[in-house]
Amino acid sequence: MPRKPIHLERSGGKSQRQRLWELIRATAGREFELMEITPSGIANDSASYYLAALTNARILEVCHKSRAGRTRQRWKLVSDPGAEAPRLRKDGSPVMQGGGNESIWSAMQALGNFTPRVLAEMSGVKETTVKSYCIALRKAGYLTVEREDRHGGGRGVAIQAQYRLVRSLVHGPKPPMITRLKAVYDPNIHRIVWQQSEEALNAGERSRELSVSDASAVTISR
Repeated sequence: MPRKPIHLERSGGKSQRQRLWELIRATAGREFELMEITPSGIANDSASYYLAALTNARILEVCHKSRAGRTRQRWKLVSDPGAEAPRLRKDGSPVMQGGGNESIWSAMQALGNFTPRVLAEMSGVKETTVKSYCIALRKAGYLTVEREDRHGGGRGVAIQAQYRLVRSLVHGPKPPMITRLKAVYDPNIHRIVWQQSEEALNAGERSRELSVSDASAVTISR
C-alpha cells in the first residue's frame, strides 16, 4: 500500500494498514469480501493493494474469484503473523525500510549509554545514520548528552558525544520514527513527540533555494 506521511496517514492513532489488518484478523476462520474489511476513509484501491500483497505473501488465500454479475472475490486468512500489520510490497516481499531504526533502538536499550560509533557497531547500521537518529532523539528528549563531541583541531572529531537513553520515555518496542517533516513520532503511544518549528523548516527551505541559485550562478559563469 503506497505510504502517506505519518501525520496524514494515521487516524485515531493507527495507520490505514493497521486498521485494515485488524479487521482482516477479526475474520479468522471465515471468508470475507473487500467491502467487509475496508474502513471508512480508505479507498478501495488502497485496500485491494494490501490484499494483493497479503495474498502474494501467502498470508491470505483467494477462496472465490470475481465473476462478472455472479460473485465477488473472497479471501480467507490462512497465516497470522501477529497483531502488527505486515509491511509488504505488492509482490509479497517484506518492506525493510525502518529496520535500521529497530536495530538502533534495540541496541540503545541494551547499552543504556553509548557513543554513535559503538551504537553503529552493535546495530550494524551506518555510523552517519546512527548519528542523525541520535540527534533527532536528543531533540525529542529520549536521549541526554553526558559528553559533547570534542574536536581535535582540523582533524575533525577527536572524541564522540556520549549519550544516555532516558528509560522512562521508552514506551514500547517500536522505535521512534523520523517523519518527512522532520518530526519525531512514537508509534508506541501514537503521538508526535517533537516537531521542528515552522521557522526552522522555512529557513531550511530558503537555504536549499539559495544553494540551487548559487550552483546555477557558478554554472552560468563557466
